[in-house]
Amino acid sequence: MDNIAAVDNELVRQTRIELAATCRWAARLGFQSGVCNHFSVAVPGRPDLMLINPEGYFWSEVTASSLVLATHDGTILSTNGNTVELTAFCIHAPIHRLLPQATAVLHTHMHHATAICARKGGTVAPVYLSGMSFYNAIAYDRGFTGAAVTPAEGERLAGVIGKATVLMMDNHGPLVIGATLGQALLRLIYLEDTCKIQLLAEAGGAELQPIAERLLKRAPDQDNPMFTAYGRTFMNALIRRLSCEEPDFKE
Repeated sequence: MDNIAAVDNELVRQTRIELAATCRWAARLGFQSGVCNHFSVAVPGRPDLMLINPEGYFWSEVTASSLVLATHDGTILSTNGNTVELTAFCIHAPIHRLLPQATAVLHTHMHHATAICARKGGTVAPVYLSGMSFYNAIAYDRGFTGAAVTPAEGERLAGVIGKATVLMMDNHGPLVIGATLGQALLRLIYLEDTCKIQLLAEAGGAELQPIAERLLKRAPDQDNPMFTAYGRTFMNALIRRLSCEEPDFKE
């Protein structure tokens, strides 16, 4: 049986800091609903393990040491006494297990993206510059089954995601995956911005101004090396900011 000392090396320590920073920044943006919603990341060198935010914590109080180290079958290896909410395991563990590209998995009920999910047949319209990278990158789950309380639901969602990087779940909310936490968090922020601008543009009853498909096809997708590099730059910047303003996140 693994133990936390065997896998908690310096690289994993840095990943803990990045996941705690991701939680803190998302809290600043108002992306959390109560103490629900969940962020996770695969453990470097051990893709069979994941770090995930603890049950019952506001994201604004998450620290590197409060994160939970767990296996995909739900075994908790951490010794900090924290637990993981059932739906978090049932959604995140199967996605990490079945989608190797999903190093980071972020799920929220942020308002504007979730509003699109609450529409009948709702889709994200790439009608704004930063939303162009979502062209052909979003999967839609039209088979809402209620709260995810078994791993089978996470397996189903992984199948819906396929090669997409964003999942919009009807009557539920968005989920994004990424090769890094910085990339995934940027994706989440751009998704919420895109949905907000779409809803504001539609609010007055005006017709949306579409972007030509030839331009959408030329836009770099979010797996482009440029975007991946920007994800690293963004993560470095928010860690620098949080280190000054909320230094306890590293504890």
